[in-house]
Amino acid sequence: MPEQTVPELFREVPLLDPDAIANTLPATVSAMFSIAAARQVLKSAAEHLKNAESFAVETTLAGKNYLQMMLDARNRGFEIVLVYIGTEDVEINLGRIRNRVLAGGHDVPEEDVRRRYKRSYQNLPIAIKRADHSILFDNSTEDGYRLIVILGPTGNRWFEPKPSWITFEV
Repeated sequence: MPEQTVPELFREVPLLDPDAIANTLPATVSAMFSIAAARQVLKSAAEHLKNAESFAVETTLAGKNYLQMMLDARNRGFEIVLVYIGTEDVEINLGRIRNRVLAGGHDVPEEDVRRRYKRSYQNLPIAIKRADHSILFDNSTEDGYRLIVILGPTGNRWFEPKPSWITFEV
């Protein structure tokens, strides 16, 4: 993929990103502010749903809140597009976080990364079932994102072989 991040591909839609909110807050109490930022995203999403306004949410998909939000959005007539970026191994994620910290970015405790990694893949099949369309990327290499598959109501289109982190039938 070119020198573009996935959020940049969807720049016309407001992106609710807890990390971006937390990064604007003092680092001395970042864990507390991360929770506050996540709550702010849920509150903002509820407002968008109430006002029938399109939006996107960046999440690890490790919790149940966003799965419920997908149901709420569907019940309100939203079209749901899931864009998911996976990696072959949690160690890839941990290495990238270490590099981000060295570059002055925020840290995430290793146990949180490992827990979220596992839960994210457990929640992925549920999220796919709740989405109208799902676009799955693999980001396991330094070469950037690779489009793996687009899933939709009229069929699936594979672009790359199924990576090991897709352990369910699609």
